[in-house]
Amino acid sequence: MKKLSLRIRYTLITSLFLLISCTALTIISNLSANSVMQAITLSLSVEIGESAQQSPDSSPETSQEPEYISEPAVITTRASYRVFRRESIIATVLIVLIGSAATYAAAGYVLKPIVSLSREVKKRDANNFAQALPLPSSADEVQELTASFNALLAEVKRSFQLQKQFSADAAHELRTPLAVMQTKLDVFAMSGELPPEAQEFAKNLQAQLARLSSLVEDLLWFSRDYPLEPVEPVRLLPLLEDIVEELSDAAREKGIRVELHASDCVVQGQDCLLERAFYNLLENAIKYSPDGTVVELSAAVQEGAAVVRVADQGEGIPEKYREEIFEPFFRVEKSRNRAVGGSGLGLAVCKKILERHRAVIRVLPRHPCGSVFEVTFPS
Repeated sequence: MKKLSLRIRYTLITSLFLLISCTALTIISNLSANSVMQAITLSLSVEIGESAQQSPDSSPETSQEPEYISEPAVITTRASYRVFRRESIIATVLIVLIGSAATYAAAGYVLKPIVSLSREVKKRDANNFAQALPLPSSADEVQELTASFNALLAEVKRSFQLQKQFSADAAHELRTPLAVMQTKLDVFAMSGELPPEAQEFAKNLQAQLARLSSLVEDLLWFSRDYPLEPVEPVRLLPLLEDIVEELSDAAREKGIRVELHASDCVVQGQDCLLERAFYNLLENAIKYSPDGTVVELSAAVQEGAAVVRVADQGEGIPEKYREEIFEPFFRVEKSRNRAVGGSGLGLAVCKKILERHRAVIRVLPRHPCGSVFEVTFPS
């Protein structure tokens, strides 16, 4: 059942209060009117009886008990009471209805600043959550609430900026020593005078250093804000062809064939950012696909919007994880992911870049096995 709004609840409570109050007032008024009517009827009856006894024309044989109910004054009194009772009930109903309508209108006017505040809050997302809310002109509690909320947003923004700055600084400081270690290890491995055990050890170190360097690089990408200015037309076909060429060696090592089916689509954005996003998607598909399978990369225009799909023949992603896989460092199967490698930031970086381009990325199942990463750009 849908929860009632604050305006409706306030109106219902006020209407219930009006109904109880008016009903009680009507009952009390009718009881009082009934008492007055009975007193008037009794008084008239006594007066009529006394007049009949004092009449000179009356005789014991002809005198009888007077029919007080047939007297015009008594009938008029009782008729007036019935009219009063009927009109009091009608007035009660009208007061409750008019009061409820007036309460609903007044509640809408009073709650208008809160409704406006709610709409402004709903407009905030991951890209503009720290944007200050407009202060209402009325100097009341709503203005104080908005000011407090803006102060909270400013503090959250500052915390996020400090976190991003720390991540970027840490990753930047790690790049130089990692590059030096990688260079020295490469020279050491190429000396040719190492026993087989040392060569295997050096090879493992090179792989771990490459993985650490990839993590640092992804961390740098993830900590950036990715401004989209200047925006320029980006042709997807040559961009995707370059990515396929760059990852051809990685695909060849696993015996994977990458098939590109793309029309010459054009989107608005920055080619370097889009190249990084689609590079991560294709690299991820190659990394988690079994040896000897096919990875399909396609781009086409559908209903006026450019759509890019990366389809693999891997194990697939369970439905409950299709949103969480874009979170930083999230892994569906930790043991399998450790064996494959990767930083755990590739898809998070990908989603962040695509959101900057106002594109939507989602994961779809592929039959009989595998997953399809679909990216839809705004038309």
